[in-house]
Amino acid sequence: MITTQEAFEKYRQRLELSETERKDTIKRHTEVRELIRADFAVDRDILTGSYGRSTKTKPLKDVDVFFILGQKERDKYRNKAPSELIDAFVKTLKKEYGEDAVEPGRRCATVEFEKNTKDEEGKVLSIDAVPAFDIGDCYEIPDRVLGKWIKTDPEIHAEQATKKNKELGGKWVPLVKMVKRWNRSAGKPIKPSFLIEVMMQDLVDAPFTTYPSEVRRFFAAALDGIGRSWPDPAGYGPPVSDQMTPQLIIAAKEQLRQAEMKAATAVRYEQQGRQGDAIALWREIMGKYFPTS
Repeated sequence: MITTQEAFEKYRQRLELSETERKDTIKRHTEVRELIRADFAVDRDILTGSYGRSTKTKPLKDVDVFFILGQKERDKYRNKAPSELIDAFVKTLKKEYGEDAVEPGRRCATVEFEKNTKDEEGKVLSIDAVPAFDIGDCYEIPDRVLGKWIKTDPEIHAEQATKKNKELGGKWVPLVKMVKRWNRSAGKPIKPSFLIEVMMQDLVDAPFTTYPSEVRRFFAAALDGIGRSWPDPAGYGPPVSDQMTPQLIIAAKEQLRQAEMKAATAVRYEQQGRQGDAIALWREIMGKYFPTS
């Protein structure tokens, strides 16, 4: 039987993208980039979000492409309602993917490639095309919910993630993936998933111990911190935690409390030499990707 530490190492490996998944992702986002470039003046486009920061979990959903548009588009759209630019992106993408596969999001146009699939393994489920304008020190993107243009800088987010991962000896990124996978398995009590990264920037510190210990520590720390307002780490946009309503916070606290209690029991089982019981409980906590052998 494998040990708990070996199980977590296998878990880490299972959350990495396969070569087939990497190639499919490149094909998908390249196609979307070419379609947007054909209809809009694009100065440059970059991969952002958790995929760009290497913190994306499987299955691959919401892969973000950030389109920095040129002056022509700024003159046309910047003084209009933010939703108009998102809708223009939607219109372009529908020409290729069809009416049912593309829809407007809060700050993007989303293409869903596997909308009704029950088999998510090894597939790119969706791409988010995010329109943006370069305003010098940062970027502006449309926000349909707020009805205004908001500032952001995904490049700062990426720099911060890289720095934190280096501080923790390359262990922070895998830890983020593990917690995000737990979040998905638990029904996504923490929204958006980027909030997990923002919280883990603050709640996970060196020295790094072990994956099971750090996962348990995060559950405990997040239980205390989930009710806080978590600002945009780049210092520009609205709080990253603005989706967490009082009702969602209550629900998230309960999920975190249950996860922390089970994790504490799993750690105790490991200390008692009950590896099988520990691994079975970790699988219950972390979901189907966690190995039992």
